Amino acid sequence: MTEREPLDLGATELSAEEEARLRREHDLDRPETFDRRNGVDERAATRATLLPEERETGSADPEAQAREVLRDSDVRTEIPESAPDTVFERRRSDD
Repeated sequence: MTEREPLDLGATELSAEEEARLRREHDLDRPETFDRRNGVDERAATRATLLPEERETGSADPEAQAREVLRDSDVRTEIPESAPDTVFERRRSDD
């Protein structure tokens, strides 16, 4: 396995100290560990089938494409602050 680039949090409003803590806590500077913990490689293998519209356009590496989408989703799930432009709406069942 080759050394992978650290995972990107994107533009956030986190302080440098908070971002460093989150990077350590969630293995963002160790993508191999992050991938293994989240089962990214196994999940990517099952999600690499292209949709009809994607087949028309093509993909050089559908499995790598699936892997990147899964990583991004996992990072946003674990660290909601990594998507400051995303608004989470939570409703109670009686609303």
